[in-house]
Amino acid sequence: MNKARLLTAMCRWAARIIGTLLVIAVVVIAIGEGMPNPFTQPPVVQIGFLALAMILIGILAGWRWELAGGILSLAGWCLFFGSVIGLKRLNVFVSLLALPGILYLISAWLRRHNKRQAP
Repeated sequence: MNKARLLTAMCRWAARIIGTLLVIAVVVIAIGEGMPNPFTQPPVVQIGFLALAMILIGILAGWRWELAGGILSLAGWCLFFGSVIGLKRLNVFVSLLALPGILYLISAWLRRHNKRQAP
């Protein structure tokens, strides 16, 4: 296996492992805290739930479709960041939620680049 393919595989598997751990953490927190009815929440909280759902679905979709999963996950993260978090409350967990999407996009780009370079 050449270095480019190894880097592609490392990005893909890092995204999958980190993403799966984050999905598990969010599900455990939701079960532990109790999930409120999102339709009875203020609009900003509803947007936050939508954004979080986009992030988690994108992380899971990235297992099969890296590019689409990465785009969906990062779009959800941007929506979450822009509407709910902002720079003042950015923490490690919220920052980590962006990492699988970024890694999926890097992996998809590397895979495409590797195909072009192949003889």
